[in-house]
Amino acid sequence: MMDFETFKQKVVDRWIKRDFERILEGVPVIPGGDGNINFLLALGVLSYMEALGSFLLGKDCDFKQNVKEYIEKCFSKPDEYPIGILKDIYRHGLAHEYFARGGVSRKGKHPAVFRDPNIGPVLDAETLANDFLLSLEKFKTELKKENYENRMKKLVDKIEKVQKDNEENINRLPSEKTTSISTSTCDVSSKNSSESNLNQYITQPPL
Repeated sequence: MMDFETFKQKVVDRWIKRDFERILEGVPVIPGGDGNINFLLALGVLSYMEALGSFLLGKDCDFKQNVKEYIEKCFSKPDEYPIGILKDIYRHGLAHEYFARGGVSRKGKHPAVFRDPNIGPVLDAETLANDFLLSLEKFKTELKKENYENRMKKLVDKIEKVQKDNEENINRLPSEKTTSISTSTCDVSSKNSSESNLNQYITQPPL
């Protein structure tokens, strides 16, 4: 099981933080254009907050409880983010129907959630993402080791169960040796890489 400090340094600082930094840096806003990753950015942040909120609580609850805990403890302007709207209009809309049940913008200004007279509720994904990035330092100070270990143990147990339940199908997957792997958190392309160094380039479950 991944230890407490490794989780903060590797998962929070290197995987989560850097992923969103690269998304924001790599996809500049096209005013009025397509390809602004509004939906993807909003859903990604909401999903990560749900996961991290469960670590603050020391147990996995529902979206509303997890995200409420995260926002109240880690965001500088928690009142800008009504949990019911985030849950029913954005998280569930984007995850289950692709379409948000309201507008999603990327203007990068506060307030993060507002009402447009023609659309109704609008979530600014850029503002949400920036607030989330700023909140990660606070998350690390708010995270209690005991809560982390309780949540991580349950998570590891769940991962092991899911892999065991799918063992037969996993064993049917094609076996492939490669020295060029791209993941969401790291990238390497080197024909000279040795197989023994391969694991450092793979984002793995925290077993």
